[in-house]
Amino acid sequence: MVVTVYARHSGKCPQSKVRHAGQYRRCKCPLWLRWGKSQKKSARTRSWEIATKAARKLEEELEREASGIETPKPPDHATIDTALELYLLDQSQRGIKDSTKAQRLLGRLRDYTYARNVILLKDVSARILTEWRATWTFRKDSSGPSVAWSIVKTFFRWAHSIDLIPSDVSSKLKSLPIVRKQVQPLTRDEMASLLAATSQCDFASEIADRVRIFILLQRWSGLACIDAATLPRNLLRVDNNLTQVHRTKTDAEVFIPLPPTVAQMLRAHANDHPDYFFWNPDRIKKTSLICQFGDWLRLVFDKAGVKHGQQEMLSHRFRHTFAVELLLAGMPIEQVSKLLGHKTVRTTERYYSAWVTERQRKLEADVKQAWTKMELPALPSSHQKNVVPDVIGLSETIIPGMIQ
Repeated sequence: MVVTVYARHSGKCPQSKVRHAGQYRRCKCPLWLRWGKSQKKSARTRSWEIATKAARKLEEELEREASGIETPKPPDHATIDTALELYLLDQSQRGIKDSTKAQRLLGRLRDYTYARNVILLKDVSARILTEWRATWTFRKDSSGPSVAWSIVKTFFRWAHSIDLIPSDVSSKLKSLPIVRKQVQPLTRDEMASLLAATSQCDFASEIADRVRIFILLQRWSGLACIDAATLPRNLLRVDNNLTQVHRTKTDAEVFIPLPPTVAQMLRAHANDHPDYFFWNPDRIKKTSLICQFGDWLRLVFDKAGVKHGQQEMLSHRFRHTFAVELLLAGMPIEQVSKLLGHKTVRTTERYYSAWVTERQRKLEADVKQAWTKMELPALPSSHQKNVVPDVIGLSETIIPGMIQ
């Protein structure tokens, strides 16, 4: 059965008085579908492309009907619970190891909607999402809200892509502002104070050594706390290089050379599991190990008198120090990005661009070069007695925040 698309011209259309003008495509008149002797219905569109697709779909339905084949029923609408289980399964199949944050956040969305008798994912509206976002509680100046919202948007975008919902309702809402704080690396004096404080915190001698070596590993490797705490011994090669280290957060593989002294202390450090430097998977979970190191580091920071935030992830200060020291030493930010295991250089620039001295020097040179093509203001005679003999270049100054 052939289904034909034709235009049904309105009285105001010039083509309405022209015979056989149904195939005229340059007007915006409504389109209809016609088949058989006299059957027809509106295509509910003015687009010839959309109407043609509707015609082909109708032809398939008519052929199935003529052959006695029952038209398949549309699938039942997915509940939020079903969609969440499918989403987590999809993430697992794609090799995303840690979906804890998404599972926890989307579970809260499910609990919120179920309490309001909204069970199906398709019934979650922009208003419900807005009201749910208003219940979030995060620390002031935290990037948590923007991170959480990106997880929600990713979920709804995925649900729409596999036809669980007719449209991505989260796209109707604006993204939440991203809070970016200037990273705070440690100065050399602060590092010395922290290392000294490990033996002043009333730790047992083995704990003091453990914390000291952990601090040195983070400072000279840039590894995140969980990656340093669970580092396998076999990844430290005889040439003192850490190889095939996979970041827990991004699953990126990093290669990091270690100073010989740090590598030697790591090898000599005793642990109750032969395969790891600090972790015993038979005795303690990863999350508990991270909390344990976090508590120890907080005591060390307090003892050393190094200022920090109440909820600050203190172990990340060593990662920041690793990155900033390399940048101040002139290493290209692209190489630092690889050492940190960032997926893109943009991530590294977001946190550390202020510390790229070579970029600042180039900006200074470019601005001064532009001055040569401009007419600079003349100095009034009354100020000439106080003229500084020469302007010190950026390369000879101390950049604000530079580690001393």
